[in-house]
Amino acid sequence: MIRLRPACPQDVEALAKLGKATFTSAFGNLYSSNDLASFLEQTHSEARITANIADADTIYRLAEDEASGALVGYCKISTKIGLDYDPGKASAIELSQLYLDNSQFGTGLAGQFMDWVISQARERHCGEIILSVYAENFRAQSFYHRYGFEHIADTIFMVGDHCDPELLYRLILRD
Repeated sequence: MIRLRPACPQDVEALAKLGKATFTSAFGNLYSSNDLASFLEQTHSEARITANIADADTIYRLAEDEASGALVGYCKISTKIGLDYDPGKASAIELSQLYLDNSQFGTGLAGQFMDWVISQARERHCGEIILSVYAENFRAQSFYHRYGFEHIADTIFMVGDHCDPELLYRLILRD
């Protein structure tokens, strides 16, 4: 059974390991070893995750296998928009990361995370959820479309010195 729960400081090592493994599994073949290593150290280091967990504007939700205690997925949201997007007068929440171990694809876990993200946005009275998705990650794009996200702009995402084309997606929350 998979249990969703908040992250705590004791999760830092496992979360760093999972973040590196899931990103590498999904996208590692796209980058040079130097670009990938630089990105993983910058984004998924224990120091970065420790700081994120301590940041009141950043919230992690973890999926834990209750039998083994292993983390099998996570998502990260933030009330600070780090993307090239200005919500104007609307308040927004950014879905920064949503990654699953390959064993969890097709289980409905991603949907449970997305339901949580939407509920968090509503609880914080945010009118929008914003995210970026790799332009060639069609599986993720299809998933976001099912939730009503719309492509609103093109952007880029840096992995080391490599520039990825990304799509900026927005979900406007209606009452």
